[in-house]
Amino acid sequence: MTTKADTKPILSQSQLTAVDLLVSGATVTATAEAIGAVRQTVSEWLNQNAEFKAALNRRRLELWNEQSDRLRGMLPKALDCVEAFLESGSGQDQLRAALGVLRMAGIGNLAKVGETEADVIRDNDMFSELARGLAR
Repeated sequence: MTTKADTKPILSQSQLTAVDLLVSGATVTATAEAIGAVRQTVSEWLNQNAEFKAALNRRRLELWNEQSDRLRGMLPKALDCVEAFLESGSGQDQLRAALGVLRMAGIGNLAKVGETEADVIRDNDMFSELARGLAR
């Protein structure tokens, strides 16, 4: 029996490397240079290749989930710092850092990385193109 996963096109090694570079914060230009491609190629993958976009979004989601666990581990220390400041009224730098951690902990619902299935990306792109055509 063939499953949906069996029929998905596989990304090239260059594309997989590009995904990792982009997720780590590399620019499109730096990514292209690192994989031996021109900038336009990586831009086209980002803008027109549903499989590439889905893989990038899956990797972003994976990274976000890993870092969310680490962030949750900092919450007790951050709350202790806020509590100590409230009791003593000192330690401004510690308080700012603790409040930063608490703010970051609240962004879980805002951390949208995008669609992780290429078929859905293609459908969304098609509907967007149709809507632009109707708006003209």
